[in-house]
Amino acid sequence: MTYARKAPTLVTVSVELFGNARLLAGRSLLRLNVADDCALKDIAEAIGRLHPNLVGTVVREDLTGFLDSYIVNLNGVEFIDDQHQRLIEGDSLLVFSSLAGG
Repeated sequence: MTYARKAPTLVTVSVELFGNARLLAGRSLLRLNVADDCALKDIAEAIGRLHPNLVGTVVREDLTGFLDSYIVNLNGVEFIDDQHQRLIEGDSLLVFSSLAGG
């Protein structure tokens, strides 16, 4: 028996930028429409297309992910990686540098 995979549904998520990402984008909050079953690279690509000035500084040049110095948190609860992530309408992603000064 074969099961057809459910087509992804688009959901709207908020992305809050911190630090240099916020300065470069000129704003702190973005809204993205992404598939409810997407990978971190899909989020990075959407952000890079929306704000090209973040490409090469926050998002990789080829739009396949974030630079190693950036991390993404889901709803202030868990950090997400390159695996597919189930997102729901209204989720909040936090993008900030993993390097901190003191």
